[in-house]
Amino acid sequence: MSEKPPKLYGTDQPTSSTGSKKPSTARSYKGGFTLIKRLFSSLFTRKKTTTSSPKSPRKKNDAGFSIKWILFKTFATLFIWLGCLGAIGVLWFSYDLPDVTSLQASVRKPGVTIQAQDGTIIGTYGDLYEDMVKINELPPYVPQAFMAIEDRRFFSHFGVDIIGLVRAAYTNYKANRVVQGGSTLTQQLAKNFLFTQGMYDIRDRSLRRKVQEAIMAVWLEWKFTKEQIFTMYLNRVYFGAGTYGIEAASRKYFNKSARQLTVYEAAVIAGLLKAPSRYSPTNSMQKSRERATVVLTQMVEAGYIKSVAEYLHQQDQIQPESINLEGGRFFADWVYETLPGLIGAYNQDLIVLTTFDPKIQKHAETATKETMEKMAKEMKSTEISLVAMTPAGAVKAMIGGMNYGKSKYNRATQALRQPGSAFKPFIYLAGLEAGMSPDTVISDAPISIGNWSPKNFRKYNTVGELSMRQALTKSVNTATVRIAMQVGAKKIGAVAQRLGITSDMIPDMSICLGTTEVTLLELVSAYATFANKGKSVWAYGITEIRNRNGDILYQRENDDEEQVINVKHVRQMNDMLINVVSNGTGRAARLKCAKPDKNTPAPTIELAGKTGSNADKDAWFVGFTKDLVAGIWTGNDNNAPMNKNSTGARIPANTFSAFMTPITCETPPDESLLPIVDGESTDAESIEGQLNEEALLSEDAQPANTDIVYSTRNPSVFDEPAADPSAFDALLNQAAQE
Repeated sequence: MSEKPPKLYGTDQPTSSTGSKKPSTARSYKGGFTLIKRLFSSLFTRKKTTTSSPKSPRKKNDAGFSIKWILFKTFATLFIWLGCLGAIGVLWFSYDLPDVTSLQASVRKPGVTIQAQDGTIIGTYGDLYEDMVKINELPPYVPQAFMAIEDRRFFSHFGVDIIGLVRAAYTNYKANRVVQGGSTLTQQLAKNFLFTQGMYDIRDRSLRRKVQEAIMAVWLEWKFTKEQIFTMYLNRVYFGAGTYGIEAASRKYFNKSARQLTVYEAAVIAGLLKAPSRYSPTNSMQKSRERATVVLTQMVEAGYIKSVAEYLHQQDQIQPESINLEGGRFFADWVYETLPGLIGAYNQDLIVLTTFDPKIQKHAETATKETMEKMAKEMKSTEISLVAMTPAGAVKAMIGGMNYGKSKYNRATQALRQPGSAFKPFIYLAGLEAGMSPDTVISDAPISIGNWSPKNFRKYNTVGELSMRQALTKSVNTATVRIAMQVGAKKIGAVAQRLGITSDMIPDMSICLGTTEVTLLELVSAYATFANKGKSVWAYGITEIRNRNGDILYQRENDDEEQVINVKHVRQMNDMLINVVSNGTGRAARLKCAKPDKNTPAPTIELAGKTGSNADKDAWFVGFTKDLVAGIWTGNDNNAPMNKNSTGARIPANTFSAFMTPITCETPPDESLLPIVDGESTDAESIEGQLNEEALLSEDAQPANTDIVYSTRNPSVFDEPAADPSAFDALLNQAAQE
């Protein structure tokens, strides 16, 4: 057992204000200089003697005394010259050192803290600093954790620990490699200050830097008290993930003030100093736990705590949500990128309150993980993305990919992919606005245009004619092409833009192939218009932006929603999209609500949506209830083909069901997706529009409670470009003009 640990907060220790010298130390130094002056004066000043005094006879030991005197004078002279050279060296190395009085002022670069709607921190950016916390405001075990692992003799040395340096050199010599450092906390503070002042690069290991670091450490010990040095150290040191200071690190990793840290949490933070990224609890809980155990062991050896086991169990008290920041990272990145567009350039720390809902995000993460584990290997899909928002556009959850740590590329907001049949609702809405109705009869016969004959994606038994409702429900491509021919490309493009599709669209009839590349976010936002009773929707994630003083820099106001779809057409579209989920290609997306009891049926919930596929490269499903809109995409980043059966009815629709079931079944919507149209009946249209499933489904179709398997023999025009697109476009444009 080592010597008794020093008291951290001694009451008998004099305190001094910033920049004041220690009186006792100054007096001792002055007395020391006086003593040395008198000693050298007595040594080198010879007493005067009178000529009348007879010379004393030499003694036998005069020769020995003369030799000692000569040696003493030689070494004394050498010492003086070395002292002079040392003083010159100190002056040479210290002439350009920065003013240490600025150490107590925090170096603040703009930091941004992203919060969920409940205040949970989901992302931090920039160099994050919190208000300075003093050492005497912390529990004693917090600074003890740092001393145990970094500088056990902090209260004993004068800035440079000679004993520590010798011990480290001996340990490294025995290990034949660098395993222990000898720098003190004061030296680390000096090094940090030199780096932040721009005097050296973080990788600089030059002799000049080390000498200046030692000189500044000694000067800091002369200038400030030990408590002041420790306080400055704890508030300036880097703890990883862009956080500077123990208060910022505590809030980053444990969502609490450093004043409330437990012994185990203090050990975790102290352990970060060796390698912040490696031992970060957000990167590896296992490595963080191992490093914290090392710190606790050192605290036992130093006599600060009795045993490791006594505090190791405190790791079980840490809530996983308080350290797992990955869930909302994709959303936080998206929000962070939109800040300049709302407040312009900024030079102050910001706190951003968002629409993000951690509970809904948790359901999204669970659903995507479970579905990909079950189906991704079979479908040959490696990535998935999800966006969920309210009908008004408030984004509640976002999945941008399978693993944020491996790839920060956000496939929900950045990836432009072809939606295929998920684009069809805009074509059918254009048809309704052109005078058609859900019961308008359309031919489903094969079409040959030049050398190209568009086929339906699955094996389909032609019935001759069918309604628009039936065509959308079963995603009959030949019928959709005929609607596009009658409406025209410009009308379809205008409808899509009005609903929020901002991506570039080719102004010709190839638009009916679903070849317009869109992001999942804008596609979900466009579908939200149907759930919002035809009113315009723009996705947003920020509700308020404040600075550290609490001043509001931005606050979202309710937009003046524009009616972009006639309420009658909203009712017709929603009625058809409900049928897609009930009886068509979106059946796998239906909710699986459990019965409350044997005598009570499961709640009936209106759910609308549409599947989509781009050959075997992209698969989509976008659906909505009256309260929530969600879209899922799956595929491969390199456009590698998936399994031929990887349609929107597989991974996307199943993920949607797994995601929406626990959210919606717990609190069913209290409104219908079919808005009341003034002056018209609300029941006749829905009853008249019910689809005869026997006529819809072919003989080899699977039961409604299973996934649909599509034939691979006939690729869809919405899933694969035409073999002769120029001939196709010319013919369709001619037909549209006629």
